[in-house]
Amino acid sequence: MTSASPPEPFRRQLFDVLERGRRGDRLSRFVDLALIFLILTNVAASVAETVPHVHAAYGQALSWFDGFCVSVFIVEYAARLWTAPEHPALRDKPAWRARLTHFFNPMIILDLVAISPFFVELLLGADFAVVRILRIVRFYRLARYSPVLATIVGVIAAEWRALAGSGLLFAALLLFSGVAMYLAEGAVQPEQLGDVPSAMWWAVVTLSTVGYGDVVPITLAGKMVAGLTMIFGIIFFALPVGIIATSFQEQIRRRDFVVSFAMVARVPLFASLDAVAIARLIGLLTARRVAAGEVIMTKGEEADAMYFLTSGQAEIELPSGPVLLSEGDFFGEIALITEGQHRTATVVAARTCDLLVLGARDFQHLLLTNPDIADAVREIASQRARTTQPTDNPK
Repeated sequence: MTSASPPEPFRRQLFDVLERGRRGDRLSRFVDLALIFLILTNVAASVAETVPHVHAAYGQALSWFDGFCVSVFIVEYAARLWTAPEHPALRDKPAWRARLTHFFNPMIILDLVAISPFFVELLLGADFAVVRILRIVRFYRLARYSPVLATIVGVIAAEWRALAGSGLLFAALLLFSGVAMYLAEGAVQPEQLGDVPSAMWWAVVTLSTVGYGDVVPITLAGKMVAGLTMIFGIIFFALPVGIIATSFQEQIRRRDFVVSFAMVARVPLFASLDAVAIARLIGLLTARRVAAGEVIMTKGEEADAMYFLTSGQAEIELPSGPVLLSEGDFFGEIALITEGQHRTATVVAARTCDLLVLGARDFQHLLLTNPDIADAVREIASQRARTTQPTDNPK
């Protein structure tokens, strides 16, 4: 039995560059932004090339630009396949099997489809307008870099049964409206509504509330059918929109909860809490991201919250020298324990920080409902007060 491939440092680094761009690494973010820029400009060039005078004047330059973009996309495609064994879900597989599995990933298939027009033109040795316009498929590669697009795709996949039911309902309304209009006006307007398919075309236009006006009912029965069709059309289109909107909101809420749960669970002070207590605590905390160099709290200001550092580093500015705080540390609690106090030190983000902010009222509620946490906070605050000068404690 073939064992999984051993980790390769360069392959691992390349995987991180390609896949971790949304996690704060500068090189990864630069690569992501560069690829997004190439995708957008390449699609814009492909659309502009369909204009006859633009194609005549700049066709050669646009062709060279497309060749450059495709070269970059091919290198990216090959790199994503090569680094597939570093994917957490594929690390237990042999390298060839990991790459084969990744080859059938929807986003990888989309990448392949996006570069295929170049090879079609190259192999056939001709420039086909239809093939050129297929380059716009590359626009949909942006789903890899947009969590919102990925969420929408997930919503549609999760609600496909409900959306399929809506489609069946639309087909039923379409058939009913078409047949009803055929019976009402087929004899009066034989050229426009003399058969069911023609009447169904009218029904599609009316149900979608487009109303071209090319076919207008002239009898009382036809106008009644048209009125009901319009009303049902408005009601119907609210149904799939409501399904997608509700599911989208639920997906966002679920994702935010998972992220918040993970952040809270990383704080050592909350290590003793069970899942139920953490879930309740999430409702009291507010997530905040602070860029490097940004002031988190300022000396002399009124104390209204304490902070938990879940990632990054923060620096306390003290007369004796800066004190560095890292993941798992918390600060600002002393001023909350001693009501009416003001901050006695300034805290600045040394690196990009993810913080959990606990307001003063919620802090008191947390201490009342969790005696163990209250004891731990007071003990740490007492130690800081004993071992440092008064100005050394960020309040």
